[in-house]
Amino acid sequence: MKVLMISTDNTLLGQKGIGDAIERHQEYAKQVERLDILVLAKKKQAAKQIASNFLAEPIYFWGHKKKAEEFWKKYQYNLIVCQDPFITGSLGVYLKNKFKVKLIIHFHGDFFDNPYWLKEHWRHRIYKRMAEKNIHQADSIRVVSEGIKEKLIKKGVAPQDIFKISTPVNLDKFESGGLAGKQGRKIVLTVGRIVEAKDFPTLIKAAEIIFSQVPDFEWRIIGVGPLSKKFKRATKNQPYIKWLGHIDHQDLVKYYQTASLVAMTSDNESFGKVFLEAAMSKKPAVATDTVGAREIIEDGISGYIVPIKDFKRAAERIIYLLNNQDVLEQMGQQAYEIVRRKFDWQKNIDAIISMWKQTIGGNV
Repeated sequence: MKVLMISTDNTLLGQKGIGDAIERHQEYAKQVERLDILVLAKKKQAAKQIASNFLAEPIYFWGHKKKAEEFWKKYQYNLIVCQDPFITGSLGVYLKNKFKVKLIIHFHGDFFDNPYWLKEHWRHRIYKRMAEKNIHQADSIRVVSEGIKEKLIKKGVAPQDIFKISTPVNLDKFESGGLAGKQGRKIVLTVGRIVEAKDFPTLIKAAEIIFSQVPDFEWRIIGVGPLSKKFKRATKNQPYIKWLGHIDHQDLVKYYQTASLVAMTSDNESFGKVFLEAAMSKKPAVATDTVGAREIIEDGISGYIVPIKDFKRAAERIIYLLNNQDVLEQMGQQAYEIVRRKFDWQKNIDAIISMWKQTIGGNV
């Protein structure tokens, strides 16, 4: 089986980011004859040879069709996989119709009936219309949560064409034998890009309340993004908020292990890999009520889910856990057991390869 993937993930070209995208795609490449990824890029970047049968090549919008056709003519792929239903999905539909090949579109985000996502940027209204058109051209669609699957069914996609497969996360390296919150300072950890969808204004308001009641508290934020400078300036007089910037993925383990808990205040989250990684370090989570949080966190058992933008409720739940070590440890243990049972790196890798084979109609 030869697969052409179209993505917007610049970490596949060696750009800094949070996650293990290269490692994950190397695992895919081991199970196919060839895997190539065309990465939509805004600036000039070099191609990255990731394995003998796996090349990540940057493409630019004004020449993306030509570059895709060049790759197609060279390797004659069996399958096209697109990482979103918008720009990459539209290019996938073009190639599907031109070369009469099977097409998979991924939904890594919660794009339908989501007012928060629509408000983030005027382009999202255009993207929504593109997605509504492209989903009916796909032979299969992969989603990362049950909530997204239900929305696609309402849009007319046949249930048998939807595969719910979590993003593979190599959890073993995050496993910790220790219990949550044993260090002196009470640390809340957030890991993610500094973008509007993460709703940092809600985080900042919650942090102010927490600090007024838990003076030995610190909120550490790992990640970079277009809003980094804005929020650093906004919190310059709040020393309990620490912006740590980029941390290599392999180095995240120690930050999870020294945290008391993980918290995310996103208004739009399709699948929270951060919650999986935290659970393996036996850390509970407090998160806003997104489809991604609901997919992983069992409210009141492995953490708490609070209403979107409700900074008072978020602060209340975090304060309760920071002040009740026994509950913190019990929830951390529950998070570990739930994630260990439900999510598995190799199982999800195999499920994705199986989806590819089913879509092209055989065991190529």
